[in-house]
Amino acid sequence: MRRTAAEDIVGLLSFSTDPGAARLKGFSKVSRREWEQTLRWLDDAGLALYFLQKLKNASQDAVPAWVLSHLERNFAANQQRVADMSHRFGFLNQKLEAAGVRYAVLKGLSLIPQFCPDATLRHQSDFDYLVDDQSLLAAQRVLIEVGYCQKASPSKQEFIFLMPGMGQGWRSAAQYSTQAPHGVELHLDIWDSDLRTLPVMPRQFSVQRTRIQRWNGFAFPALSDEDAFLLQVLHACQHLFTYWIRMSCLWEIGYFLNQRASDVSLWNQVAEQVGDNLTLREFVVVITELVAKLFQAPLPDLVRAWGRRIRPGPRVWIDSYARPWAFCELPAYEFRVFPRAKLALFLHQQYTDACAQKHVTRNRLLTFGRISRIASAAKNKPSLVLDAGWWKRQLLIRRSLFHALAGLRYVCEIPRWRRLNRARMRAASMDV
Repeated sequence: MRRTAAEDIVGLLSFSTDPGAARLKGFSKVSRREWEQTLRWLDDAGLALYFLQKLKNASQDAVPAWVLSHLERNFAANQQRVADMSHRFGFLNQKLEAAGVRYAVLKGLSLIPQFCPDATLRHQSDFDYLVDDQSLLAAQRVLIEVGYCQKASPSKQEFIFLMPGMGQGWRSAAQYSTQAPHGVELHLDIWDSDLRTLPVMPRQFSVQRTRIQRWNGFAFPALSDEDAFLLQVLHACQHLFTYWIRMSCLWEIGYFLNQRASDVSLWNQVAEQVGDNLTLREFVVVITELVAKLFQAPLPDLVRAWGRRIRPGPRVWIDSYARPWAFCELPAYEFRVFPRAKLALFLHQQYTDACAQKHVTRNRLLTFGRISRIASAAKNKPSLVLDAGWWKRQLLIRRSLFHALAGLRYVCEIPRWRRLNRARMRAASMDV
């Protein structure tokens, strides 16, 4: 069976020494329609500009001229967006510091250059800040004073602010525009166990444990390298347990691993931070092995050792489900017959106790979160009920169809999942 263009692109973006000549040759067989679909996928996956850079370093003639032109236009637009966002970033940092807010910059521009070689190659949709409890109110006041409005959030650890009049998120090429909306998120913690129905984990990150990072003339507090890596792992897991992930998040972890996999001192610090937290240890294995499967990133010796001791359930998911799941449609509710998105539920169940498993499974298969949010929004603003545009944006039919088909795919997969787990447990018992 011929690989899809998306699979060839992911192979081309791997960190192996092979320049990917065979992959490049495969692009000649891609039809215009498939290219159009693949370009949308690249934008949603966050890989479009990384792909463009790889083409420039390998062979720009491997793709049709109109595809290259499309990518170049988006890159030029993103350069302008990054310049605009950097000005906003500096302005927000100055305001927070003037108000005495203790903060650390998360993700975004703090990933340069450890996880991304150039800020213009990644799309940034918001600014994330870790703040301590004492600084939260002051930080909220700063954002409101400069024009942001707070948006309702189901999490008690995350506070989202948007600029009025900027509209909803823009997809595909429009996301690179300076006019595309952005937000600001304040975090007391990164992991919300109540929201994910997962084991409670102690706070991993603190504004008191930061370093000063410099980028493009700015100096700002950011997490240490070991904390930044663990944050990226938890961020990836959050998306995994909500059915979809931007593959660029995984590529950026792979970029970090490619630079630092042999840094013994770093991984000793990672081990110290993880400590005896077995859940976090397994999350590190799940995400880094998924990155290795997709992009051939090297695995540190520490992660290999943890991987050998991982439980049968997560091991089965990594070996048999991780890579196919990563190629799920973006957003998850895009139409596909029997989408794979809810196969992540098998992994989710590994981190809930027996009493909670039935509740988690039922809640994830029969998702009423969107209906609850619609009812809440209509209650707060009754005029929305008469707004045809608002109803259209809810995508109720498409989302309902996705949940029904993805749930059916999950149910049909249960026998195979159980069979693979039994085989894995037998093999594990023989190794003891």
